[in-house]
Amino acid sequence: MSRRAIVIGGGIAGLCAAYDLQQGGWQVEVYEASPRWGGKIVSSPVGDRLVDAGPDTFLARVAPGRQLCRELGLEAELTSPVAPVPAYVARNGTLYPLPPASVLGVPTDLDALARSGLISPAGVERARFDLGATATPINGDISVGALCRARLGDEITDWLVDPLLGGINASDIDQLSLRAGAPLLAAAIDRGPSLITGLTQLRPTAGPTLGSASISEPVFYGLPGGIARIIDRLVAALERDATLHLDSPIRSLDDLSPRADAVVIATPAHNAAQLLRPISPAVSAELAAIEYASVAQAVVEIPRRGVERELDASGILFPRVDGRMITACTWLSSKWAHYHRPDSVLLRLSSGRFGDERNASLSDDALVDTLLDELRTVVVVNAAPMARRVQRWDNAFPQYTPGHGARVERIVAMLGSDAPTIRLAGAPYQGIGVPACIQSGRDSARSLLDAIG
Repeated sequence: MSRRAIVIGGGIAGLCAAYDLQQGGWQVEVYEASPRWGGKIVSSPVGDRLVDAGPDTFLARVAPGRQLCRELGLEAELTSPVAPVPAYVARNGTLYPLPPASVLGVPTDLDALARSGLISPAGVERARFDLGATATPINGDISVGALCRARLGDEITDWLVDPLLGGINASDIDQLSLRAGAPLLAAAIDRGPSLITGLTQLRPTAGPTLGSASISEPVFYGLPGGIARIIDRLVAALERDATLHLDSPIRSLDDLSPRADAVVIATPAHNAAQLLRPISPAVSAELAAIEYASVAQAVVEIPRRGVERELDASGILFPRVDGRMITACTWLSSKWAHYHRPDSVLLRLSSGRFGDERNASLSDDALVDTLLDELRTVVVVNAAPMARRVQRWDNAFPQYTPGHGARVERIVAMLGSDAPTIRLAGAPYQGIGVPACIQSGRDSARSLLDAIG
């Protein structure tokens, strides 16, 4: 008699858990509260094009995304950004190319940083302090901002590190865990006093990052038609044997336990907290303490003649210190060959971070107008959108505050004691990116297969 598992949550982590359990011979049921699969991975129309409404890429330097695409028959279709410039950073109405040889915003070539013009001579000299200064005392897990301000100074932290790492995590880097939110920086500072020297030593084995000097390897992968095609393939594979339920929120585990040997909860942390409160109040309290940020994005199609500059990059990063609502503008039709058209451009305007919810008070039309007006401070756009789409992701980005890694360890240990046949998966735990969520789902399945059979 085969084992039975119930997976709660139909995002990519839950679907990967279900897929691996099914591959392992288990009977699987998946319950998703919304009317569609995929969570934040979804494509929807902008004009007559199907465009990602959540992430449009996944990291190439880590294996889980590409490995899953290989298994699902999508690897041959993976594509990489084609824009000649990785990104610009906006400062005081001017666009500066992201300095070469930077790793997650940390410059490893200070001469190249000086030539970029983004950072003042005084800011560059402040960064040189890192090369010879004694070790920064680190007691436990500190924030990315605390480390970078101590080693590099405020200017580089605010105008380079924050727009990259803060933008990726929708976070305030002064409240972003160094070890959970930026493990590469943590590994670098563990090697010795200098953050720059540590990253320089790690860079050959860390793989390409946005702003790295090498262009021989891709930093990101995407898929024509959107990375939601991964979701479509997972669902198609599961439909052969698994039982799938949409529009089916689970509010209690009591009714599930008689029907399952194990349960995977792949929901936001606050939902998991509610489900686990009767079983483990301590785990529930830890989960409820994980905070979230909300974001909103608008994708607009603009006539090409209405944009008065060459769109030669993947887009623009807008540092938080600038005070604007816009956090990034992705030039989708320059970034991806499959979105390119000679007569129009696709722009994705992003907003929202932890502690900044100004976009929530705006209507969709007002949000588009505000973000376009802020874009116009650095790019002349003198034509109205031909098509537009607004996507709001409320409470969608878990915040890895200092101590997050220790919290996750406590959750896993207590859950193992209080509910040994329940696993947690998804973005709240060990990474918010697509590969991390894939790995989280697969790890939860592997844990059950190893423990139960």
